[in-house]
Amino acid sequence: MEEQNVIAPSEQKKRRHRHRRRRTPPGTAPGTLIADPTAPRPVISILAYGPKEMVEQEVTDPQRIRDFLAKWPVMWVNVEGLGDAGVISKLGEIFGLHRLALEDVLNSYQRPKVEQYGDYLFIVSRMVRLNEQLETEQLSLFLGKNFLVTFQEGLPGDCLDSVRERIRKQGGKIRDAGLDHLAYSLLDAVVDSYFPILEEYGERLEALEDEIVVRPGTDAVARVHEIKRNLLILRRAIWPQRETFSTLLRAETPLITADTRLYLRDCYDHVTQIIDLVETYRELGSDLTDIYLSSIGNRTNEIMRVLTVISTIFIPLTFIAGVYGMNFNTAVSPWNMPELNWYWGYPFSLILMLAITVGQFIFFRRRGWLGSPKSVNRAKDSEK
Repeated sequence: MEEQNVIAPSEQKKRRHRHRRRRTPPGTAPGTLIADPTAPRPVISILAYGPKEMVEQEVTDPQRIRDFLAKWPVMWVNVEGLGDAGVISKLGEIFGLHRLALEDVLNSYQRPKVEQYGDYLFIVSRMVRLNEQLETEQLSLFLGKNFLVTFQEGLPGDCLDSVRERIRKQGGKIRDAGLDHLAYSLLDAVVDSYFPILEEYGERLEALEDEIVVRPGTDAVARVHEIKRNLLILRRAIWPQRETFSTLLRAETPLITADTRLYLRDCYDHVTQIIDLVETYRELGSDLTDIYLSSIGNRTNEIMRVLTVISTIFIPLTFIAGVYGMNFNTAVSPWNMPELNWYWGYPFSLILMLAITVGQFIFFRRRGWLGSPKSVNRAKDSEK
């Protein structure tokens, strides 16, 4: 089948949306390889090693890989960038990779999974990194009898440098183990990269909790919403990986030894811990939203209570001012407000208003309508 290159519908979209868009038009023959022209060009690096020796280099011609296949017990071929379907197809021919699996490599929106293709395994995982925003990247692994091929989308940086460093240092277990242990090490590095991100989100949520309780604002709620959205992305990325490791543990294949299955079981436990953390932080984010709404409601109630008290205080004062503001003629009848001609009438009205205000204020305080309720004050006194 021919490789095709098509123009992306919109180059203005953000990368996190672009790399998940399906590029094969409806009705395309299965196994058709269509590369994203905006994706980075493939960079092929080889890391081949044994217990005592190793070689690490980049190659521009995929055919040179054949020279390494028969010379080294363990060979890891890593491809960064999926912008050339021809190069991907040549690699598939060298290692005998099925075109349906290569199509899944190029359509990098796949769900983490494990598939058996003859004498090799096809494993899909998702790497995550937190820079200015959360980014996910598909990592595709082909585990065969004498090779391990990985494909990355080509985003800057990855979480596999720790594995490379362990291989470069002679004397570690990874140098004495086989390809299955190398595949485990890569998957373990992917899983472990989730923990620092979750710790960062946990610290952010704790800071936002204090901020929302002390001074709730729409900016804090927006940040909580962003964290919840990123946690949902993490959940979608990590949840299927538990099934992936479960499948690898149960798979009856000679490609994975019994010793490596023990390490994969540890990876399975880490994935379970990550899922629990993600769910916990998502619930905390929802609780923070509820706390914000409650804080806003309580603040509104406090404002309304103060305004109500002020209005209540001024009701009798307005009544007194209204009564004494009526224009009656005291010459007609002594009952027509004789206080209008009283020498102390004005001071008396002011003192009356002040007495009513003070009396209401004392009454409201004792009822707990102003300041802290009685029960709170008693609790504070008992603590002293």
